[in-house]
Amino acid sequence: MAYLFGGADPETARDLTVDFADPRGIPVPPVDDLFGWGLVQPRVVYPVLSVPFVKMFGAYGLAVVPLLAAVALTILLTLILMRRYGNVVAVATMLLVNGSLFLMSFHTGMLTESLSGLFAVLALLAAWRWLDRPSPWLLVAMGAATAASAFTRQATLIMAGAFVMAWLLGSIVGRRNSPWMWPAIVVGGTAVGCQVLQSLVFPSFSQLDQFLKQAGAETLGEAILRVPAMLLHILASDAAAMMRADRTLLFLIGLAVASMILFWRRTESHLLLGAILGIALYNVTNGTPTQFRYATPGLVFYVLAAAVIIAHTADRVTKAIADRRNGSMQEGTSDSLPPSAAPSAEPAA
Repeated sequence: MAYLFGGADPETARDLTVDFADPRGIPVPPVDDLFGWGLVQPRVVYPVLSVPFVKMFGAYGLAVVPLLAAVALTILLTLILMRRYGNVVAVATMLLVNGSLFLMSFHTGMLTESLSGLFAVLALLAAWRWLDRPSPWLLVAMGAATAASAFTRQATLIMAGAFVMAWLLGSIVGRRNSPWMWPAIVVGGTAVGCQVLQSLVFPSFSQLDQFLKQAGAETLGEAILRVPAMLLHILASDAAAMMRADRTLLFLIGLAVASMILFWRRTESHLLLGAILGIALYNVTNGTPTQFRYATPGLVFYVLAAAVIIAHTADRVTKAIADRRNGSMQEGTSDSLPPSAAPSAEPAA
């Protein structure tokens, strides 16, 4: 697609791809299949951004955009955590993120994960700014980030789920309409609208067909009945893969989920719950265990929830140490009082 958008005709674009793939034993489909694969057709943002780099470096140029996006994502996540939870929490949380073999592989490979994760962070930053100072331009920015993410990979239901749940649960907890309403409407509406637009522009794109195929079902009702088994298979496979090769990521996920449960009144928990529901829908309709890869567009919501429990634990530990130190100082002061300063057993005159 990068060769195609760079001006090459489809046959030439395929030939250039074959030159890169053949020595590595990677089969390249015929032109019709290569450019007609429904689930990939809408993913135009990444190859468009990669055109200048592919012109300079050939197929290796595809690695530039994900790498730049991964660096930007890491910097933004670190700055967000520092401002919201402090430097210690930011360092501890980002050590977990950057210590994950799977996450680093997804973010630095020739994949769309880091770019879609970056768009989610940008939409969230715009939403936070909207909560402080509402402006129509911030709503436009949220919609633009969502649309860009939708045409990077079809994972916008994760963003939409997070924002909608922040609105609904925030309204329930606060017993009044949450200010997340407009961000939720804009992001949710844009996500659904992009899905409809993609099905019109790319007729072979159909998430429903993919779901039926992966479920091995003829009808939607039959496929829905197989969802529990599919979900259990995906969860078991992903957990086993993490236990075997990336326990750091498993620990990060566990922290985030524990935080979501313990601090259920906080917005970070609402965002994560919505993201998890979106991820579940996205994963099941694709029907494939991915070792958290399909969840990476929602990484920011896991990171925020994990930071909450890390910050809470750090505060408790710091308070306990301070209380113990103060207690020791008081005991030491009492023990070291000179005889003249010690309380007298005689009543005062």
